[in-house]
Amino acid sequence: MRSLLHKMGLPFLLVCSNLAMAQVRFSASVSPSTIGRDEMAQLKLTVENAGEVQRIDPPSLKNFTIVSGPNQESGMSMVNGQVNRYIALTYIIRPKSTGSFIIPPAGAKADGAEYKSNAVTVKVVTNPTGNSPFTGNSANPFAGMDIFDDPAPRRISPDYILKKGEDPVQKINRNMFVRLEVDRRSCYVGEPVVATYKLYTRLKSESNLVKNPSFNGFSVIDLQQPDNTSYQVEKLNGRDYNVYIVRKVQLYPLLAGELELGSAEVENNVRFIREEYARSRPDLFNDRMTEIPDGMIPAEGMESQRLSLRNDPVTIKVKPLPESGKPVGFAGAVGHFTIETKVEKEQFSTDDGNRFAIIIGGEGNLPMVNALTVNWPEGIDGFDPKTTDDLFKGTVPVGGRRVFEFPFTASRPGIYTIPALHFHFFDPKQGKYQTVSSKPLQISVTKGTGKPIVPEEKRKEDSLLVQFFKNRLRVVSLVAVLVIGGLIFWLRKDVKKEKQARELMTAEAAETENVPAEDLLQPQQDPFADAAAYLYNSDGKRFYHTLNEALKHFVSRKLDIPAEELNKRTIAHKTDTMGYSLETSRELAALIDTIEYQLYTPIEEEGRRKELYDKAQALAQEMNTRPV
Repeated sequence: MRSLLHKMGLPFLLVCSNLAMAQVRFSASVSPSTIGRDEMAQLKLTVENAGEVQRIDPPSLKNFTIVSGPNQESGMSMVNGQVNRYIALTYIIRPKSTGSFIIPPAGAKADGAEYKSNAVTVKVVTNPTGNSPFTGNSANPFAGMDIFDDPAPRRISPDYILKKGEDPVQKINRNMFVRLEVDRRSCYVGEPVVATYKLYTRLKSESNLVKNPSFNGFSVIDLQQPDNTSYQVEKLNGRDYNVYIVRKVQLYPLLAGELELGSAEVENNVRFIREEYARSRPDLFNDRMTEIPDGMIPAEGMESQRLSLRNDPVTIKVKPLPESGKPVGFAGAVGHFTIETKVEKEQFSTDDGNRFAIIIGGEGNLPMVNALTVNWPEGIDGFDPKTTDDLFKGTVPVGGRRVFEFPFTASRPGIYTIPALHFHFFDPKQGKYQTVSSKPLQISVTKGTGKPIVPEEKRKEDSLLVQFFKNRLRVVSLVAVLVIGGLIFWLRKDVKKEKQARELMTAEAAETENVPAEDLLQPQQDPFADAAAYLYNSDGKRFYHTLNEALKHFVSRKLDIPAEELNKRTIAHKTDTMGYSLETSRELAALIDTIEYQLYTPIEEEGRRKELYDKAQALAQEMNTRPV
């Protein structure tokens, strides 16, 4: 891998001053996460905010076939308004069988330090899902291109014949090149630019895209995937060329100034017919011949030449958004948008949860739109939102909608009004700022029973320590939600029971003081076995409650943190001091947060149980195998 990165020219990422102190982050992602047996997915390994990336080591892909990759790309992305530099390697993978497969963490070395990514899960089903944009050989627009397999046979071109003494490199450069075309060279920050990389050729070759272009300063959205079986014929300077799409993207500039679109590198193995052989076989090379049958020409009649081609870079002049008329609260949305808000239930009780959705629709830089701040009325407690995109990537600019879904609860009955929201954007067509507003929503909350969520019944075979954690988590599970999400709940606590619980913990600690932690887990090697029993039944709440308790018990024992003190800060501190990666810490806190979100939201997302169970298993495996 190291030699491959050197061959691909892995660049230094020179971090600008405002990013100099940013935390290096190494992550893995797979898209789509659910595919059919004969479909493909993209695995992406991304290093962010590094000054120098020495290497990226791929994970084990024993359950997959690598169709294409690694392909390198670099650029910039925006997350919650923060600009991050990144470098990434991408693989197109095809599954060998059906099932749910965990791709283990990848490794990387950046700025002299070692990093591990998160694990990712790919679910492979029997039938096609239609989720995968990668079909056939589209992962590589030239994969499998045969020198004499032309879908539109034509007369043998003199360009195919290499004359005696003729320089093959010069001949390739005269008849083959990569070009970058853009639909505009000047735009506003956030206004899309469509960039199309094309291979023009009058020759036959086996061609491979070995280096993706860099898009530093842009957020990138890939448009339709190229099709290696089709091409267009374009005439340039009176000569016909077969034109293949290398890559087509929609770019959203994040910064003002002159930004450069980098070069794509295409490696070509061009095979010529030697002139001596052509002269010896006039029957094959006459004006009536339209194609050469496969295998007709022996090896001695051919000459190969390998040559990499790159396009010239293109500079885009990006204008800053005007300060005049900029509304307070403008967050960088550029395009034309609408806003709508909805609640799942207009009436619910204090025992139930509810969901509030903000729907931003239209055309523009939708992937960079951030959630609006909701001014919840007193008595309503909101969680962090889940973001869902429904985008039409074939339009320019990208159209569709972005949905922010906020779970929320009410602490007391009454009539509440969720106020109107105002969304500001810049319309580049009109050259001015616009504001759209939602309507206020009224909800009615009735008084519930006040009973806590019914937890899983005690298992008689549990040890005293396990029983303690289960009893405690029934009382303080909402506290974990408070700490992790930064939310406010009013809880009633029985002081006497708290005192008894602390005494019990002290007694248990004394009893097990000299017992290794590993021994306590021996009776149940799978820490999430209890949750597995509810993976596919109708009682989703029981599954999430059981998984929540099991995960917190595991983490509590592994990190030596009392279960009631588990939060993002304590997890981050302990994992750091014990030698776990930053990514492990983030994944762990996010998993706990997500499980509790599912526990307290009234509607279960399809397929969520298996996904979260697999993530818990992967994290537990990593924490068990990593030396501390």
